[in-house]
Amino acid sequence: MFNQHINFIVNRKNVYTGIKYKNDPTIMSWELANEPRGVDNVTAYLRWINSTAGLIKNLDHNHLVTTGSEGATSDPLASGTNFFKDHSSKNIDYTTIHIWVQNWNYYDPEKADSTYSKAVNFALEYLNNHILISKKLNKPLVLEEFGISRDLDSHDPASAVTVRDNYFEKIFEEVYKRANQKECVIAGCNFWAWGGEGRPGNPGGIWKLNDDFIGDPPHEFQGWYSVYDKDSSTISIIKKYALRMDNINKKEQHSAEEKLYKVF
Repeated sequence: MFNQHINFIVNRKNVYTGIKYKNDPTIMSWELANEPRGVDNVTAYLRWINSTAGLIKNLDHNHLVTTGSEGATSDPLASGTNFFKDHSSKNIDYTTIHIWVQNWNYYDPEKADSTYSKAVNFALEYLNNHILISKKLNKPLVLEEFGISRDLDSHDPASAVTVRDNYFEKIFEEVYKRANQKECVIAGCNFWAWGGEGRPGNPGGIWKLNDDFIGDPPHEFQGWYSVYDKDSSTISIIKKYALRMDNINKKEQHSAEEKLYKVF
């Protein structure tokens, strides 16, 4: 049933453009799952990664495929994850990680003075460890998710985001710095998560029918990690580093064009 669903989705035709997903240039990649784990079925889990990614590759020759892994996680033994093995399949094009300093109990927003610096150090070390493993795999790495709550863990969209802004700046700067180095495998990152014009119906509560859809999924506390259209200071940081990363891409394109010109 799972494979049938994959076949349905990959071959689905966009009703507005008439383009099948497998031929759509606006899609970058397929992901097997969100934060898959082997738990106590690691052998079967690794087989599943290889076979499922292979199925997608057979159906779609245009797009990348990855796992959706959070990496080593806060407890790799209990999670049944091994970052190297989980991304070793020839059908997996690049590696992924998520960093959740708050969920993994490295950061306490009500004790920010004593936990924030330690949490940042953990995040940077976690990123670096996975960069090193990705180099061994000779595959790019994408930091798919990272985030932190508003000050004092407030879920009110009007509350301060001083700590969040500092954290975003730290993570983006490290990703940019590493991406700008020669032969570095890190290819980009995504913050979690864009809430846009939406607002939580009950800040700190669970989503209910007719509430806005925001960045926080319906089963999680609404307003926890969402970045809204009025969070101007956060948006300014996101935009700054988006442009910097884009400039890296432009430099690489220019370099490739120069090499091509010399060949001809």
